[in-house]
Formats: sequence, structure tokens, C-alpha cells
Amino acid sequence: MSSVKNICIIDDDRIYTYGASKVIKDYMPENNVISFESGQAAIESMGNMRQSDQELPDVILLDINMPKMNGWDFLQKLKPFRKSVEKEMKVFVISSYIKKHKEELYRVEWDDQVSEFIPKPVTPDTLKSLLT
Repeated sequence: MSSVKNICIIDDDRIYTYGASKVIKDYMPENNVISFESGQAAIESMGNMRQSDQELPDVILLDINMPKMNGWDFLQKLKPFRKSVEKEMKVFVISSYIKKHKEELYRVEWDDQVSEFIPKPVTPDTLKSLLT
């Protein structure tokens, strides 16, 4: 089975977040899924996790177009954070916004923190393949 233990979903779409969490929990019930509606909430929580020696996410499913702190701003804050911890975190950008804005797709392709871009809507099979 998979080595993924902690999965973080960062997306302001509650319906997508609920559906993705349910698919992951049904497919891999032994793993933890946490979700945040903004990049700011996620970065703050990861800082708290680090300070309290909790396990950080192994995989981050990140939306780009969000209020407060969008996905690009989150990635900027994540970069120094990743350098200060000894843990590999895979980041998958999952967004419908990028399909409509080609310059954003190029940005994803050139960002060394992003493992892959996945367009929405995401199927359960796609989610499963990302996490195995």
C-alpha cells in the first residue's frame, strides 16, 4: 500500500474538499486528511505542527484561486518553511482556474515546488493514483 500518511487539502471550495477527503478516507482509511480554506490558514497550522512536533503533510493538494492567500502566495511562504524541515512534501496543484489562464499553467510547470498540475474536476481514480 501507499507510504502517504498525512494529506493536506488547501481549497476554498467546500464541496470539492469534502468530496476529495471522502475519497481519500474511503480508499486509505489509515491516513490523516486535513483541509484548509486558505493558504494562510494552512501555513499557520503547519507552523504550529512543527513547533509541537506533529507530523507535517506528505502530500499537499493545492488550489490556486483562493481568497486571503492564494496558491502562489502559499508556495512562496512554503519554500523557506520546506528548507527548515527535513521532510519531503509533494505539492499537486489542482485547479480549474489554470485551464482558463495559460500563463498560470506555465508558472506551474516552472515552479520547482510543484510535482504536477491536475485540472479540476478530479476523478476518484486520479486522486488515488496521486497518493499511491
